[in-house]
Amino acid sequence: MYRILIVDDEKDERNVIRFLLNKYHFELDIIEATNGKEAMSLLEMQSADILFTDVKMPFIDGMELAAKARDLYPDIQIIFFSGHDDFDFVKKALSLRAVNYILKPVKPVEFQSTISSVLQNIINCEKEKEQKEANTAFLRTHILYRLINKTPIDILRNEYPSINFSFLSGYSRLILMQFEEPFFDRLPQEEDTLFFYEQLKEIIPNDPCSFINLNQFQILLLFKTAGRTLESYIQIATKIQKQVYSEYGINCYMSVSSELSTPSEIPELYDKLEQYLEDRFFYSDTYIYPINTSESESKEYLEQDEHLLQAIQTAIQYVDTFTFRYNMNILFQKYHKKQEISHVYVRFLFSKLLQMLCENLPGYNKTSINNRIEAIYSCQHFSEIKDILIYIQDEVIKKLKEEEQSPKHVIHIVQQYINEHYGEDLSLDLLAEKVYLSPGYLSELFSQETGSGINKYIKNLRMERAQVLLHDTNMKVNDICKNVGYHNPSYFCRSFREHFGSSPEKYRQMQRK
Repeated sequence: MYRILIVDDEKDERNVIRFLLNKYHFELDIIEATNGKEAMSLLEMQSADILFTDVKMPFIDGMELAAKARDLYPDIQIIFFSGHDDFDFVKKALSLRAVNYILKPVKPVEFQSTISSVLQNIINCEKEKEQKEANTAFLRTHILYRLINKTPIDILRNEYPSINFSFLSGYSRLILMQFEEPFFDRLPQEEDTLFFYEQLKEIIPNDPCSFINLNQFQILLLFKTAGRTLESYIQIATKIQKQVYSEYGINCYMSVSSELSTPSEIPELYDKLEQYLEDRFFYSDTYIYPINTSESESKEYLEQDEHLLQAIQTAIQYVDTFTFRYNMNILFQKYHKKQEISHVYVRFLFSKLLQMLCENLPGYNKTSINNRIEAIYSCQHFSEIKDILIYIQDEVIKKLKEEEQSPKHVIHIVQQYINEHYGEDLSLDLLAEKVYLSPGYLSELFSQETGSGINKYIKNLRMERAQVLLHDTNMKVNDICKNVGYHNPSYFCRSFREHFGSSPEKYRQMQRK
């Protein structure tokens, strides 16, 4: 309910205004003041949407009151009513952006028309304010999206001079959510991205954050609570991951960044988050990253080693040099200067690894393998064990490189498949199967060869195809959505707007002007 403040030193005049408001059924919260000074005291304690004031009053007259009220509440609607038909008063009323200057005695028809007009003005102002806030929120999201994609802040400031970039300084930490399938396309039709975000807010009500749809597989959360520990954010990530699985039956992987010092670090931290998530290819049933490798010997610690050995074996089977070398390095780094770990266990682990590697190489028999295992057990320092394994590792890599397909050929096949099937469901696992590579290796190879991640490549291609269809055809937006591989029209429109800065309909209208 809107509030009107009636100010007049004559009680009868105030009663007339109150009577007319009731007569014409204007539902307003009515408060009164007998002079300008009393009115200012009321306005300092509570806001008002409409100021209906006499001009000549003791202490503070109506004109001075209106000026002070306007300073206090810039959108307040001001109506003067006076027994003085003075042009100077009218001019001053206009300078204060008054809605009307009504002469006493008040004419009911004029009064009704004026109040109706004022209420409509208030409604229009609220809508404009909401639209402005929505536009500002969208532009901030768009700026963050471009910043993550390495557009320099100075360029963004020049492109969006109306935006106050101080909002970037409020962020303290990032969490990246990664899905193995297009998550938003799997939401029920009655649910969209905004519904999902509202659910997230309910999960973490005390941790305000912003959300960005990076693509169909990734969501970036930007938190504003400073001074929290990494462990507390890992707990937040775990809570979100469990809730998403409970609600939708879909596993998502979460990576948590280090603390953010300046906005310019956002792109770098985002890259690290993606790097952390590369580990998901090597650890089954592990959903929160980065993995803490500083744990003491425990069941979980041993399980991680088994996962690494399995990942190394799988990399050899897939002729995946990158993953093989990556996991070997993880093992080396994990046990470098690890004094608290049993030396017996370390020798056993790396003897097991050596046996596995040698079984994949020609020229090694049981005797030669046992000789090298004996050498491991004779080592006094881990660096000596590492030297033995590095020699075997280099032999394995040499063998793998002889078997590898040409990277450019592989990437060409993947790009060709995406170009021909962008209207279908695509995922990293599916594409990896097409070229007989592990998902992790294909992801790294694609980035190295094209300078772009696979998810970004798919999204950019779909957006480009949608852009062409909007420009060259009269297809409905919902049909274009399905044509370019999206199942959820709401999510498609939001993605298009984030990518191009306008909705599909508005883009089409602008192109046809």
